[in-house]
Amino acid sequence: MNTSNAQNNLDAVKFRAQALTRIRDFFAARNVLEVETPLLSQGASHDCHIDIFPVIVDSNASLRYLQSSPEPHMKRLLARGYPDIFQICKAFRLEEQGRIHNPEFTLLEWYRKGFSLRKMMEETVELCLLVAGSRPVVYATYSEVFLQATGLDPFSATREQLLTQSAIAKSGLDADHFSEIGDLLNFLMSEVVEPSFDPKALTVIHEFPLRLSSQALPSPSFPGAALRFEIFCGGMELGNGYEELRDPFEYRVRFEAENQKRQNAGKPFIPLQQAWFSDMESGLPPCSGMAIGLDRLILLGLGITDFAALLEFPWKNA
Repeated sequence: MNTSNAQNNLDAVKFRAQALTRIRDFFAARNVLEVETPLLSQGASHDCHIDIFPVIVDSNASLRYLQSSPEPHMKRLLARGYPDIFQICKAFRLEEQGRIHNPEFTLLEWYRKGFSLRKMMEETVELCLLVAGSRPVVYATYSEVFLQATGLDPFSATREQLLTQSAIAKSGLDADHFSEIGDLLNFLMSEVVEPSFDPKALTVIHEFPLRLSSQALPSPSFPGAALRFEIFCGGMELGNGYEELRDPFEYRVRFEAENQKRQNAGKPFIPLQQAWFSDMESGLPPCSGMAIGLDRLILLGLGITDFAALLEFPWKNA
């Protein structure tokens, strides 16, 4: 590494350290407790679109999983009576590599009891601006941005209508690749809608379709929508949050549905962790949760566009 690159990386490391201090001060001022939960677990995310790292942990071939998020354990803490909590930790997702992807990355996740979705959105924006610096903030619904970018209503469009989008043909993927409407919505959101966002602004998108929101409460005012939001800068997603589903039975139904999708896609079945359900049956309090990709947020604060300039040891040479 030449001297110039070494200095740039050192500057990034210093900025990250300062950002972590600001984040911890932000939560300390709000009496949000920092916690630490396991990276290896008997269970993991059931989301069909998240591929996880299985790990054999002993000579009996016992299987554990590297966590893609601290969410399961943090919810268990809340169900056991913990106050508002946050965590800064490593997370792992298989086969995610690129300019703003690394299979090992840092997540900032927090939970606020009694917070409405709107209140969580406002707090998330405040925290992001603390690290990313002053910039415009835009709020819009999922329907508004999807309709503007594609000409289709995501809540009423048929599979056939979604398949007519030019981005599908350009992708080279055939219709069988998109087994469900949700797959098409996710693809078009990523490839068509998100790139249309203002690259200088934070864009907060809320009222996601419930079919794309497996751990969020249904919206009481918009049938088919969920109390879920995501925050972006340009086409880069920074984080995902929602008012949390609390019913253990409904969680089981949704997790089993995601596992079925995994099996249909040729992906491994992820066992339901009974200890998780035991804690949930104690009662998850009304709360909202948020997860931010901290590395991406720090990219914004530094004004750079690639993990290569931020991570001292990216995946290819870790």
